[in-house]
This record gives sequence, structure tokens and C-alpha cells, in this order.
Amino acid sequence: MDRRDFLFRHLHVRPPGKETHAVSARPSTGLEPWTPSPSEPWDAVRAGHLLRRTTFLPRQEDIEAILALSPSGAVDLLMTTDTSPAPPGMADNVTESLEGLDVTYQNIVRAQWRRDHAALQRWYADVMVAAPLSIREKMVGFYSDLFATEFVVDLDYTIAPLLYRQNVTFRERALGSYRDMVTAITLDGAMLVYLGGNLNVKGRPNENYARELLELFTTGLGHYTEGDIKEAARILTGWKVAQFSDQAAPNGIFNPYFIPNDHDTDAKQFFGTSFPARDTDSNTEFLVRRDEISRLVETIFEKRPDAIAQFICEKLYRFFVYSNPTGNDYGVIDQMAELFRDNDFEIAPVLSALFKSAHFFDNLNLGAQIKTPAEYTAGLARQIAEPENMVATMNELEMVLFDPPNVSGWTGYHDWITTNTYPIRSEAAAEVINGLSDNRTITIIESFPEYDDVHVLVAGVAALLLPRPMSDGRKNGLEGILLQGSPDYEWPNILQDSPATAALRFRDMVQRISELPDFQLC
Repeated sequence: MDRRDFLFRHLHVRPPGKETHAVSARPSTGLEPWTPSPSEPWDAVRAGHLLRRTTFLPRQEDIEAILALSPSGAVDLLMTTDTSPAPPGMADNVTESLEGLDVTYQNIVRAQWRRDHAALQRWYADVMVAAPLSIREKMVGFYSDLFATEFVVDLDYTIAPLLYRQNVTFRERALGSYRDMVTAITLDGAMLVYLGGNLNVKGRPNENYARELLELFTTGLGHYTEGDIKEAARILTGWKVAQFSDQAAPNGIFNPYFIPNDHDTDAKQFFGTSFPARDTDSNTEFLVRRDEISRLVETIFEKRPDAIAQFICEKLYRFFVYSNPTGNDYGVIDQMAELFRDNDFEIAPVLSALFKSAHFFDNLNLGAQIKTPAEYTAGLARQIAEPENMVATMNELEMVLFDPPNVSGWTGYHDWITTNTYPIRSEAAAEVINGLSDNRTITIIESFPEYDDVHVLVAGVAALLLPRPMSDGRKNGLEGILLQGSPDYEWPNILQDSPATAALRFRDMVQRISELPDFQLC
């Protein structure tokens, strides 16, 4: 039973004519602006809450920085700060295809693809750790799950340079128009390979992307027919991506291009909209991109705006507020969806309203999410010290970057912590904490305000590492690890006269915190 289930259990009934969903421990708050109060203060705990959901966990200096702002100002900072990490060294690695190669050379080429993938994973893990006060990298994570693209697909591969370019697309368009994002992904090189778009030709349409475009990327189930999928697949015929040195690359390596002879030029009907037949003169890359690809996406948004708004806002809610699939607050999601439609499917207004809302800061939503392997591992690096191999740790925790389990992405929620993965989490934290030198430990201690006051120090460390306010009993227990029976006024003397002792006790305290169940939450 999760924390919400323990506290409250009741049904939330949608207005007449809408579905009824069972919801556990639903806060009574909505998207109305949050105002700090004595029971819900703008303090290190709530500043930490905002940063846990919008970044890969807060650093102490991050908490201090946004506490100097109003809650609304802090959200504005997170929403407007850009991130533009330098590209990885493998970004432009060009290889040949497997076509015509014997088994030995095929294995050599595949080995290069695997090395490039591993390098891309290391780069992305470093990007998470180094990210500034910005929501952009967390949105890249959201889109990486929504538009899931596997590196290994059966015996085939989506090569890492294409996956890197998809990652850039997510970052550049993270807070903009969702319609534009869908349009960009429709001809994204990695997606063309992964869902068979480069195999989609007239007479033999491949329906994979057309199906997922509707089912997973826009409307969700129940808002289209099999006929719609077939017509969309015909509209999407004729596109390829330049992957390899021994294949055509009319627009440059790693870029999509159009083959007129592979495009179905007959008339199509999609969602009741006519796509006229094309002659040779109009069957060009520019015109087909504009009049069929862009128009296909525009038609979906014109004909199914309510379904798209509801479907995507539910995904945003689960990602940023509460991932329990039976615990969504559909009253809040309805408000988000209305904002989404009213703002022409721009992402930023929806997220800004959500993060400034009473619902987001409600006590019941503090610590209600389970840290993903990326949040847990990058969080260790941001808050304490970097694990020896972050990518290997994430892999062991069953989150392989750039290689989700299937087109639906990661299941998440309770699947993130199992009898197999929980010990790995504990071992990773213990390894990081025990690997701290005394000097590094003292530096961490001194990064907290009033670190020579044991009460203030423990409160600050707990606010950084745990998502909810401490009980008095827990606070006393953690202070006892530092003091070891000494009176509280002795802590400054221990720090000054015996820094090695202070460092050892501090590591013991942090180790104890890492063993608490809520250390797994954010």
C-alpha cells in the first residue's frame, strides 16, 4: 500500500457524461495558484519538492538559489533556463551498412554500433548530472519515454548518431508546441528506422508508425479506426533516412529524405479529410512534407483536440505529479487539458500552471513518486558523489538509456523497485557514501548554512535528501549519530578539533538516511 492509499481511500467521480475513475488519496486542491502558509511553507522541503520533480534531484546550492525567489519566480527560472550540452564525440560517427558483408565484418560493424551506444549513454548521464536549474533535461526524459525508440530491435539496430539527433530534437522543442514536436518526430531519423518508416512504400505500406502516432503519441485508443491507420500509412510512404556511408544521402548523412517513386500518389481520406492525388510535378519532397506530412498531423489536432489534450496531459501528470496509473486526479488533468487546448497545444503554459498550483504543492504530493533509476543514480551524483559507473548502475536498475523495453516505454511506478533492484540501489548509495574522503565530507558539511549548529545541519541534510518533513523522533535519531551522546553544543568543537571524527559520523548519518524507505521517493 502506498502513502496515499494509507492516508485516504475514496472515489473521485467525474462530472455527468464522463468516465468514473477510482483514485486513492486524491488531494482536494486544483490548478489554483499555491500560496505558502504555516502548514505549507515555502521552505527547503517544498523548494526541494519542486526541484525533485523538475530536475534530476536538487543540489544544496539549487535549493538556496530558488528559496531566494518566490515560488512563482522559481518556476519561471526553471522554465526559461536553457540547456545546450556539447555533443558527444560519437555524434557524427559514420559506419557502413551490413549489406554484402561477411559475418566477421558484420560483427565488427555491430561492435562499433554498441560502442557508440555506450558512449551516448555516458554522455547523457553526464548531461543529467551537470544540468543547471532548468526543467529542459527532465522534459527530454519525458519525451524519451513518450516517443520510446529502442537501440536494439530484434536483430537490428537504431544507430546511436540517430538516437543522439532525436535527443537534440526533444531538447530543442521541449517546452514548445506539441503539434510541432509530433511533426518533427514523424520524420525523425531514429523513428523512421525504429518503426519501419523507411520500409513504408506504395503498394506495401508499413503501418507501424501510423498506428503508434495515433495510439501512443496523440489521441490514445478509441479515437480512430483501422481505416484511419491504413490511410495514414499511405500518406507516410516514401521517406528514408541516410544511415550509412554506402547508402544514398541526398540531404546529408543522418538526415531524412524523400523518394518520389516510393510515395503513394493516389488520393487518400483521413479523419474525413481529403488528401488529393498528386502528379509528377507535385510529388516533391517539399510539397509532400508540407501538404501531406504536416497536414496529416494538423488534421489529427484539428479533428481530435479533446482526445489529444486529455491523453498528453494525463501523461504529464503521471510523470510530474503521481505515476500510480489508478491514482490520477482527473479533475486536475481536465484543467490541464483545457489550458493545453486554449494555448494551441503549447507545453509551457500547462507546466507553468501545474508547478505553480496548490495541487502540485499539496502535502499529499510530497514524496509521492518513486525515483526512476536515472533520478536515483544521477541524484546520488548531484547530491553526494558520482557512482563509479552511472550507466552500469542504471542498466542494473533496469533503465537502459536509449533502449527502452518496447514502443510503450518503461512501465515505471512500482516496477522501478523490485527484490532484484532494491539491493542494487542500496549498494550504489553505500558505495558512494563510503567512498567519500574526510576532506570531501567536510566540504559537503560546510556547504550547508549554519553547519556548526547540529540541529540546523541535520534539518538541511534531511531536506536535501528526503522528500518530506522529518518527525521529531527521526530528527533526534539523526542528531544522535552526529553527537554520539555529546551535548549539542559540542558539535562545533568536534568539527574543529576532530574533523575526521565529524566526517565519519556524517557519513554514518547519510548512510542511515539512504537506508530509509523515503530515500527512494521524490
